[in-house]
Amino acid sequence: MLPSKPAPSRPIFVLGAPRSGTTVLFDVLNQAPGVASLDRETGVVWDTFHRVEDADWASHEVGPQDVTPAERHYLYWAIDRLALRKRYLDKLPRNTLRVRYLQSLFPDASFVFLRRDGRAVVSSLMTGWRSGPRFGRGMVPPIPLRIEGYEGNTWKFLLPPGWEGYAQGHRLAEVCAFQWVSANESVLAAKEHVPPERWMEVSYEEMTQQPRATAERTLDALGLSPAPEAIRYADELDRHVTKKAVTPPKRDKWREENGREIEGILPQIEPMMRRLGYPLD
Repeated sequence: MLPSKPAPSRPIFVLGAPRSGTTVLFDVLNQAPGVASLDRETGVVWDTFHRVEDADWASHEVGPQDVTPAERHYLYWAIDRLALRKRYLDKLPRNTLRVRYLQSLFPDASFVFLRRDGRAVVSSLMTGWRSGPRFGRGMVPPIPLRIEGYEGNTWKFLLPPGWEGYAQGHRLAEVCAFQWVSANESVLAAKEHVPPERWMEVSYEEMTQQPRATAERTLDALGLSPAPEAIRYADELDRHVTKKAVTPPKRDKWREENGREIEGILPQIEPMMRRLGYPLD
């Protein structure tokens, strides 16, 4: 019943593992006058067609073969109504497992991949798992969870392929390390299929240490300049980061909060750390 609409022009997708800082990057880009978004994570959009419950709890992964004509028709109409001739901006961590799917839907999409030191991300994931409903209700999977260091019955954040192997008999740090590695492995594999001019990368560390320069470079690469509103937001990034953090930001905070547990999973994350440019020296 919905009118047909063409594919949205040059949408922008922020990619990154959960708790890697994608919200901060999204908020900077969202200030640009040339974009439109839901102003929040977009699970409500993508879960319309791809709920894990409907996929027998396989994972959050979705591929280009999973796109249906009805889904394409609906999404083009919905994003057209939302964007109103602006470029659609989207951020959802589970989209790290869906890049090829998004590329199939939106052939001229741009992707901004945010990477971050895995030790910090795993620590933040652990805190999030233990923080109750503040980071969502999670999902009650069909397999009972028996995770050392976690007393809940809900699986939090990302559900990568192979998650069943981590539902029981593992420590929480191992589960979170698995989530971080899986998200980044999927992104790096998909990167090979995206034209270089539509792919850019930003590190959380450079974004927080040099916010103005990083914002200017990112906006320019995406064709969103000039965007003085976004630059002003970046200039005040310290305040924004503090408001969104579980606990106040601090260099190497993971050492104080979950240091011993993180030390135990370094062999699990070291290969990906090095691929992303984070040597463990």
